[in-house]
Amino acid sequence: MAKGKVYLWHIDWPEEVNFIEAYYVLFLIKLAEKKLGMKYRRILDLACGIGRHHKYWREEGFEVYGVDASEEFIEIAKERNRGFEKYYVVKDMSEIDYSEEFDVVVSWYTSFGYLSHEENKRVLMNIYRALKPCGIFILDYPVKFLEGVHAIKHSEEYFEIEETKKISEYTLDYSGVLYRLSGENLIKVDELKLKLTIYPPQVLKSMLEEIGFSILLVLANRGARRVKNFSLPDLIETGIRRLEWVVYKSPQT
Repeated sequence: MAKGKVYLWHIDWPEEVNFIEAYYVLFLIKLAEKKLGMKYRRILDLACGIGRHHKYWREEGFEVYGVDASEEFIEIAKERNRGFEKYYVVKDMSEIDYSEEFDVVVSWYTSFGYLSHEENKRVLMNIYRALKPCGIFILDYPVKFLEGVHAIKHSEEYFEIEETKKISEYTLDYSGVLYRLSGENLIKVDELKLKLTIYPPQVLKSMLEEIGFSILLVLANRGARRVKNFSLPDLIETGIRRLEWVVYKSPQT
């Protein structure tokens, strides 16, 4: 999660959603293991938020580490993952300095793209350096953000009004206000403002390959289809809104 206030609805997502998302990531890891002939065990969840997937990954035998720029998120993650507090660190993703320590790095729920272009590239380089040879980076990232004002229902109690406005070729101004329903009244709970860069798939692919990553596979809309054509108009025309990238570090590194 990018720097900013904590959105309390992160805590209130249904547990079945956490379960499904956690096991979808595990599915991607298993696909990579099969394709690369590897066995992975050590995961770094980068911009981990409150660590809601971690217990499921640990139940499958993985050693899980979480890093987030938000001290509040990390405190909640420690509370949710009692006994594993030492595995959580408060740090901006542009400042991580691991060297070949992880088999898998995960960046989920659009947690990449909130920094300047140069800082975003540094994040990708940091991830590459953090991975062991043949390690994988799993990135969940939107194809395109819709401009305008939108209402999002997060639960029966909470909903959000978000507004996005394009300010440059790839970058949006984002603002969101979280409300809680109390009878017939609306109570403002939290507010977040930030800039988000949504790189077109072809641009992101070039950035990853320039750093040294090889593309293993790219799936769309939570595994609904495999993507080989990265043309933005074609992806939008076929109803694809999100891509799940699985890329790997060369074994020769």
